[in-house]
Amino acid sequence: MLGLVDMMGAHAPRRALRPGRRLLLAAWLAALACAVLWASPAAALPSFAQQTGEPCAACHVGAYGGQLKPYGRDFKLFGYVSGDGKNTLPPIAAIVSSSYTETATDRTPLPHYAANDNAAITNVLLAYAGKVGWGVGAFAEVTYDSVRDKYAVSRVDIRRAFTGSVAGKDVVYGVDVNNRPGLQDLWNSTPVFEFSTFTSAFAGSPAASALIDGKLSGRVAGVGGFAMWDDQLYTEFAAYGQLDRNFLARQGLATPATADRYQGTIPYWRLALQHDFSDKHYLEVGAYGVQAKRFPADVQTFGTDTITDVGLDTTYQYIGSKRHFVAAHATWIHEDDKLDASHLTAKTATSDHLDVLRADAIYSFNDTWTPAVELFKTTGSNDPKFFRTANGSPNSDGYVVELMFTPWGKKDTVRWANARLYTRYVGYTRFNGKTAGASDNNTFLVGLSAAFAPFGGFVKR
Repeated sequence: MLGLVDMMGAHAPRRALRPGRRLLLAAWLAALACAVLWASPAAALPSFAQQTGEPCAACHVGAYGGQLKPYGRDFKLFGYVSGDGKNTLPPIAAIVSSSYTETATDRTPLPHYAANDNAAITNVLLAYAGKVGWGVGAFAEVTYDSVRDKYAVSRVDIRRAFTGSVAGKDVVYGVDVNNRPGLQDLWNSTPVFEFSTFTSAFAGSPAASALIDGKLSGRVAGVGGFAMWDDQLYTEFAAYGQLDRNFLARQGLATPATADRYQGTIPYWRLALQHDFSDKHYLEVGAYGVQAKRFPADVQTFGTDTITDVGLDTTYQYIGSKRHFVAAHATWIHEDDKLDASHLTAKTATSDHLDVLRADAIYSFNDTWTPAVELFKTTGSNDPKFFRTANGSPNSDGYVVELMFTPWGKKDTVRWANARLYTRYVGYTRFNGKTAGASDNNTFLVGLSAAFAPFGGFVKR
């Protein structure tokens, strides 16, 4: 988790004057000026829009980001291959992201950065996103993290979909290969594509998280099958295995010798029901889960721990207006930790548990202004050796408030570029089991992300 190294460290007193606020204002004005000057021609999400001929707003809430509308879910279900037939160029996209971060109290600075008020070009991303051939589509990213000066193969999702019928009902089914459980999901309420995706390397994060909440991301590879029956019932099963450490190091994901190692097959499953009500309201309810056998700290002489996550989720969307779009998501994850090995090697309890609850609401006006709010809460058993907090409690809770501005990505725009300007505030009412001092971890973040498709401008429509 970002900032985990220094989250327990002493904080410097808050300064009375924040020079960074002047920098923040200047950054806002500069970004807004760029948006106005660049607005002719307007722009849309790069390579997928290049392939389909549709603007970003057709697929994405707020015309940018991971939150999908019905068209976007169908595009992903059918394997990223749908298009208008006018594009023969590679669906390549690039994204450059920058941010300004202010935390409530100073933190131990990262190399080459200050203890607070940090502005940085945070990462550069290159993606292949679209058709591959033979009915196969892919979404694959290579990311350069300029704050930590490292690159990595981040998200990879390769799909092949087919159509058929069962019991007189249409069925879409297929095969999926990816490198993080949940990346292949069609909804936004599972951890990979939930609302709270804007983070900062300069801010702290709670110590405890569920296995499915990012711990396996990029460090495993899996293959699975999926099926959508009658556009209502979705089922999926996938099996993952941990990637070799030397291979991970070559992909920019080096792991220390004391990192946990996962044994054998890691199963992942997904079940969801969806329904449209009167062409205006959409509802999904579902469940998902994962289980893994783990050698703690890669010690393989005392057996394994067994980590089991089961989650419930729901998604609601109001889809009855072209100008107003409303979405809400909620997920609850329960984790059972059977610590047969950790109890012997690290003197933890024989078992622990963790519960994670998140709920958000998002409103988008004209796919341009998108305010959102989220509440989050993590609770669990008390175990200092396992959760590694000062008092042994993993409990953390708080809220997120965000406003996103996307000037382009709507109808009658070119398909080769887009941009997103956002501001976000993360507030904690409890952090690692403590209410006292929890607000010291509050974070104010402003970000600007610019995306473009190098070949998109050559596609004529």
